Amino acid sequence: MLEIQATARGGGMTSPAFSRIGIIVLAAGQATRMGRLKQLLPLGDRSLAQRVIDAALAATAGPVVAVLHPAVAAAGIPRPPHPCLHPVVNPWPEQGQARSLRLGLRCLLQVEPALAAAMIVLADQPFITPRALAGLAGAFDRAVKQAAAGSTSPATFWPSRAPVAARPVWQGRPGHPVVLGRPLFAEVLTLAGDEGARPLLQRYRDRVLGWPAPGPEVTLDVDTWEDYLAACRLLEKEEQP
Repeated sequence: MLEIQATARGGGMTSPAFSRIGIIVLAAGQATRMGRLKQLLPLGDRSLAQRVIDAALAATAGPVVAVLHPAVAAAGIPRPPHPCLHPVVNPWPEQGQARSLRLGLRCLLQVEPALAAAMIVLADQPFITPRALAGLAGAFDRAVKQAAAGSTSPATFWPSRAPVAARPVWQGRPGHPVVLGRPLFAEVLTLAGDEGARPLLQRYRDRVLGWPAPGPEVTLDVDTWEDYLAACRLLEKEEQP
């Protein structure tokens, strides 16, 4: 994994890098370990899925595609409508995360065909912040532009030394979301099963940019009922005066 030093740039609510990077929120999982649709679980005044979608919309003025389980869409999530938000229902969530990823990328490219990358955000990370999303996008965007500045390749080609993906790292532990560069799009559209982008991150591990995250939220997810109860306690603690 390529590593960069922490930087304050790109840490605001909205990053200019998102003019080149779209967001896909994956909210169509079956939540088999939870035994119920965790996307719909309440956390404070919103569901888990709504919290993540709201964070994505706060981080960018670009396109956000939310891939939804049919039951999530039936529950009226996301709401309210937003000009940057493009919900799409995955009618076959049992086919695994890869199907949702393919569906989301196709939709994203229909909305904005010239995107340089897609950020994949998971709906079970309710503490992810706009700052973390913008910081990761900015780090990837700068790394690609820096590689292009020193490249002799034609401008239409991805710089040979540029990263093709990026992910946050907190205290040595890789987290989510992940950014997938345009050179990987064709392979994303061939993925199958429930591993999502993991095979690509492993295959191109020497060209995955590791971004030092500003906090642990990039490693906090809700997979089990115990995780959910812990998330409720954490939110209660954060909201205390």
